[in-house]
Amino acid sequence: MRSNNNVLSLAGLILAAVWTGLFAAAGEPADNAVASSQSNPLSPKLHAKEAGAAWTELTSANHHPPPVPPEWNITPPTAGEREKFYLPYIEAMADKSRDFYTRFPIDTNAAGAKLMEFQLLLLARQWGQTNQMPRIEAVGNLLLNDPAMSGERHFQILWTMALNSPPNKARPLFQEIINGAAPDKLKTAAAVELKKLDAVGKPLDVRFTAVDGRNVDLVRLRGKVVLVDFWATWCPPCVAEVPEVKKTYDQFHDRGFEIVGISLDKDKDKLTQFVAAHKMEWPQFFDGLYWQNKYAVQFGIESIPAMWLIDKKGLLRNVDARADLDGAVQNLLSE
Repeated sequence: MRSNNNVLSLAGLILAAVWTGLFAAAGEPADNAVASSQSNPLSPKLHAKEAGAAWTELTSANHHPPPVPPEWNITPPTAGEREKFYLPYIEAMADKSRDFYTRFPIDTNAAGAKLMEFQLLLLARQWGQTNQMPRIEAVGNLLLNDPAMSGERHFQILWTMALNSPPNKARPLFQEIINGAAPDKLKTAAAVELKKLDAVGKPLDVRFTAVDGRNVDLVRLRGKVVLVDFWATWCPPCVAEVPEVKKTYDQFHDRGFEIVGISLDKDKDKLTQFVAAHKMEWPQFFDGLYWQNKYAVQFGIESIPAMWLIDKKGLLRNVDARADLDGAVQNLLSE
């Protein structure tokens, strides 16, 4: 969730965009398009031969998610189970989107299909498909060179690509936003992100007394891999990720993995009750200042959840650990 600066990232629209009709064409989809899209939702290709019918088929598929497993009506799925179920459909929708603009490159909906693919690939990456970056970069560049994505849209795409790129590729993208004709809010946000990237490879100064009374100092955790988790109980995506974070903690803690929580909560009792109920064994920083949280301000955190990884030498190595937390932790533990 993003703070009240209201800087809108395309990535922030992904969950709302998937199968909600965001890309729906006007009017009801044709019956044959609905049947076609529903009969084989995992097909990477569209069946329609004409552009209008193909766009209707594509947007119809966006309207019709696969039926959920019956057991979910009894026991709600974890975030990991939900992602595993939907991921093949997300990837198939991305392939259908590419099929549309590849076959109909001059159609008025080609830019929308590119944008759909871009968002779906970002979602797939967020759900653990880390091999998607080359394709994300490719379709992102197509969007940047598309006249339909001019002005503020152009800079929003730059912003989203930068947020999902490694530091060496993200820096010039953020700088391009700052130097270009982007909205002032986006320029300010890009400057904040550059500040974060400048922290990579350096130690973090984090010392506090946790809500449970433990003294925390990252210097004392040298020799361990540490996740600094910026989150809050009022943040639905943060809460949804708690089971996965706890699973990673349980899996790697005995090998030298620690977590330090930085809570942006305003209510201490709610935080402590939540932590106890979910058996989150790691320490939590709390000052009740919401977005003015000491460490959120110090490190330029303007959206949560945000997960930073520190290596055994105490150096910040990753400011986007959410994409593949297990893999990132394992890699640092192996060093």
